[in-house]
Amino acid sequence: MFETQSVVTTPEADRLVRRLCKHWGHKFSVRTDERGGYIDFGDACCELVATDAALTITLRYQKEQASPLETVVAEHLQRFVSAGQTLEFTWQQRAPGGQA
Repeated sequence: MFETQSVVTTPEADRLVRRLCKHWGHKFSVRTDERGGYIDFGDACCELVATDAALTITLRYQKEQASPLETVVAEHLQRFVSAGQTLEFTWQQRAPGGQA
């Protein structure tokens, strides 16, 4: 498995986690707790960690899935943000074993 991560500055992190997990909960296995959420796509997963100022998104996947999965998650989160706000994603990929 490979991993990519983005830390997105937003005061709405908790709300975005809840909305994304609720949205995908009809299609995928989803877990939420007080610090964030987890979405199991089957052959990939998305971990969401919310703080007061940011949302950390970690995707774990087979290498060929990286770019499409990043795009799908980013587009969904952007749809859920309040009007007039734009989220900025900078994805950093890691190879197996945590190597950048």
